[in-house]
Amino acid sequence: MSQAPQTGSRGPVKSPLDLAGGLFLLALAVIGFAGAYNLPTGTLSGIGSGLLPKTLALLIAAFGLLLIVHAFLYEGDHLEQWHLRGPLYVLGGVVVFALLIRGSTLTFGGIFGVPVLATVKVPGLGLIVAGPLAVIVSAFADRTTRPVEIVVYSLVITLLSGLLFKEFLNLPIPFDPVGLVPASIDNAYAEVRSAILHGLATFKNLFTF
Repeated sequence: MSQAPQTGSRGPVKSPLDLAGGLFLLALAVIGFAGAYNLPTGTLSGIGSGLLPKTLALLIAAFGLLLIVHAFLYEGDHLEQWHLRGPLYVLGGVVVFALLIRGSTLTFGGIFGVPVLATVKVPGLGLIVAGPLAVIVSAFADRTTRPVEIVVYSLVITLLSGLLFKEFLNLPIPFDPVGLVPASIDNAYAEVRSAILHGLATFKNLFTF
């Protein structure tokens, strides 16, 4: 989205750009929270699958409200031309992740009196596929994206996410449900995981009285 030079604006809204950004974040937060509404939140000792998306939705909503308040208090840029490349690729990455992490069934039709035209079954490929693809698709929102760098980054961030959310926090996230990772790599990953968990357990015992 291009920005006009910062100038004074008429009316109560002093920064239309900030107002539009805040409203967009609020809409995104509402959609995210609604999607995770039926997921269990759990507790700090037993984190549920809905805790992370609901927390992120609330944080996004808070930032959106701050932008809206800022738009009424401080001079800012005018809202002019929208560029769809960024939002389309970022939201596309989210959709790819949602479709592939556990699998999905897409139904075309069956609404407003339109009969069901087709049903497509998307297999669940787990984090090992959904993670890198979501990062790669989102990265193309920037025209200067370098494919080799983003592929390496997507693999690293997927492995770190697997260690954090699946191993350390014990969230029920499918990592490689169809066995795409070769046995040698899977065994090496298991050894590294066991070493890290053993080291953390040892560290915890040192400070337990």
